[in-house]
Amino acid sequence: MKRSSVSLFGMFFLTLLFIATSAKAENTLIGTWAFNVNQAPWEYSRGKVIFDLDKENELSGKIIFASGIEVAIDKITQEKDKVVFEVYVEGTPVKTIVTLKDDNITGFVETYEGNMPFSAKREVPEE
Repeated sequence: MKRSSVSLFGMFFLTLLFIATSAKAENTLIGTWAFNVNQAPWEYSRGKVIFDLDKENELSGKIIFASGIEVAIDKITQEKDKVVFEVYVEGTPVKTIVTLKDDNITGFVETYEGNMPFSAKREVPEE
């Protein structure tokens, strides 16, 4: 009896691991992206956007600006190749609306100063 419950637990654990891995593999947004917003102030014009899945298998992420400033992404929505994410920079809401195509993201950032072009390229990890 003990052996069968251990086996069932093992199967359950492996199934959960497979589901989590599959969800991550299926979502091409997951990963690190080097971005540019050339019209933004220099400290916010370049950096990395990191998308991942949280414990509930929902999209989460953060932005690390080249200046060293780091902000959490508050909200991410994705419908096929359209992605919208929102952050607060210095207490000000900033919304980014982009299209994902292969290893590139293009679109714009909405700020109180107006819209600014946004582009990003997937970073390929070194092996």
